[in-house]
Amino acid sequence: MSASELRSLSDLLREVIQLAYVTDDIAAGVEWLQDTLGTSPCHVMYASSLGGTVVVDGEVADEWVIDVALVNAGPTNIELIRPVSGAVAMYRDGIRPGAPATFHHLGVRVDDLDAATALIEAHGRSWEQHGTMQGAIRFGYLDMTAELGHRIEVMELLPGMRQMLDLLEEESDRPARARPPSAPS
Repeated sequence: MSASELRSLSDLLREVIQLAYVTDDIAAGVEWLQDTLGTSPCHVMYASSLGGTVVVDGEVADEWVIDVALVNAGPTNIELIRPVSGAVAMYRDGIRPGAPATFHHLGVRVDDLDAATALIEAHGRSWEQHGTMQGAIRFGYLDMTAELGHRIEVMELLPGMRQMLDLLEEESDRPARARPPSAPS
């Protein structure tokens, strides 16, 4: 969505591209996504700061380490995050212990994070967390938990992330390998 099209907070929801979840066990969450939901294989990065800078509550985080798994269902990205260490309370606070995944946020695409920042500031808000992953993404989390029960991650996709999401979509469109459904536990 172009900067000139951002007029209201609802405009941020025009390009939802991601459903994001948190977990206390990344391996169990990945297994659940693949075996129960039947996704293509997840791409998992362990103990990663994702090579970027993160600002949490207005302060540059000295440490911000997460495990993250990414997979697509067609054009929709599914992200699974396990907080590891540092300034990760935003993720940790949403976990249901023992659940393979708990909904955390919607991810939306914008053309210009600076324009999205101006929009949310014009509405008296600020990013709960924001940052940059070099060559991949500029992002900001808008805390809407009081109103909607979840956050919104606003993402300006840079070439590296656009390429990754294209790859994940392509993988999700390949014929699924034969998998019997998991037995209920």
